[in-house]
Amino acid sequence: MKNILQRSLSALLMTCVMSSTSAWADANDGDFLGYMLGTKYTNPSTAAEELGANGTIRLNAANPVKPDDIAEVQVIVTAQSRTIGYISGASWFAKEAEARAFARRYINLLHAKYSGWVFGREQLDINMQINEVNLDNPPYNLRFRLDERQHDGKSQWRFSMTLGWLPTSKDAEAWNNMANGERLSVISDDRQQILENSDVRGL
Repeated sequence: MKNILQRSLSALLMTCVMSSTSAWADANDGDFLGYMLGTKYTNPSTAAEELGANGTIRLNAANPVKPDDIAEVQVIVTAQSRTIGYISGASWFAKEAEARAFARRYINLLHAKYSGWVFGREQLDINMQINEVNLDNPPYNLRFRLDERQHDGKSQWRFSMTLGWLPTSKDAEAWNNMANGERLSVISDDRQQILENSDVRGL
């Protein structure tokens, strides 16, 4: 009886430790805005958009964990397994000054939270103003970006912060290889479906 109680207590303690670890997971573990890099996105989604030549899909996240002033959370996933490669939160602004003030606040906040990450790798826009800055902690990268684009039928400023893998990391290479492989599989399946549903006599 004593052994059974000891085993039950050990199992309970292990569960508590695992739950505690999960609760405190953050970008240091690849976790951001309620999602984790390299895991499969399993929530249903009604909005999807194919991106680029590698066939990845951008999805509006169904159950994000985010500050109230972050308007949207999206994940970029592979075409078939829906493996997450990027997690992004964004907000929109009518004026550049407002967007820059908002961006500065979040950059300072996350720079403080992830003080051990390397800060910098800035990029400039055509007006020689900074529009991108990065926090790096191999194999992870947290990118902050500000740009102007069309939204709701008008030109607005978009601030985004995106967690992904550093482009030179093995994790990024593995995810990109998976994305390309799944894209080719989808193309092959689509071609086969077209052939099966078509009359190709004499062609």
